Amino acid sequence: MQKVREKKPLIHMITNDVSRESCVNIVLAAGGSAICAEDCLEVEEITELADGLCLNLGMPTEAKAEAMKLALQKAKEKKIPVLLDPVGVGASRFRNRLVQDLLSIGGITCIRGNAGEIGSLCHKSISSRGVETAEVELTEENLRELSERTGALIMASGKTDYLVKGSEIRSMAGGGEIFTRITGSGCMQSALLTAFLASYEDPWEGLLRGVEAFDAAGHIAKGTARGTGSFQVDFPDAICNLQK
Repeated sequence: MQKVREKKPLIHMITNDVSRESCVNIVLAAGGSAICAEDCLEVEEITELADGLCLNLGMPTEAKAEAMKLALQKAKEKKIPVLLDPVGVGASRFRNRLVQDLLSIGGITCIRGNAGEIGSLCHKSISSRGVETAEVELTEENLRELSERTGALIMASGKTDYLVKGSEIRSMAGGGEIFTRITGSGCMQSALLTAFLASYEDPWEGLLRGVEAFDAAGHIAKGTARGTGSFQVDFPDAICNLQK
């Protein structure tokens, strides 16, 4: 966490309307800052100012899709880290097409999603009951193939988190079941991880440290919270108070 506090990265987020405020607050709690511009008239200028870009497919529109493409192209030119959160991919042709358009532009540093979303990108058949849950079995071969095909780091979140860099795979215990019972937990993780990617010279190390911080804060907040409502207050506090 110290790296983020020293760097104080500015993160440009085109993110989910449902969880935008929570995403900004998590970045602020970690020591960074955030801006959420999504009009095509300004996204390139805003991305030019940013240290990292987070693209979240939650609640996509045609206008937001075009803004994402413009922002991604600018981030690629500027060579800043980009995290793609393919929320709900596999649920509609629009989302599938948008993800493929973004991947074709290139410049994506990390793809972070739940097992169902990552499974969809691996061309696995899934049975989904919303963006937080999905029944899918991913193999290490699936994950390696996706990382090598896209050139991106992969982070598949769940009871066990899987982090992938080409042929290398790490696993660690996830942040806990309580995250599936609140809105926007994955969106918050994507925002935080973008701040970490922007704070480390090595994106792989930034991803590892970011996932560790998110999961550690989740366990701390679970221990102090009385339920899902207080957890959403205690979790940013835990991020703010982490020493690493």
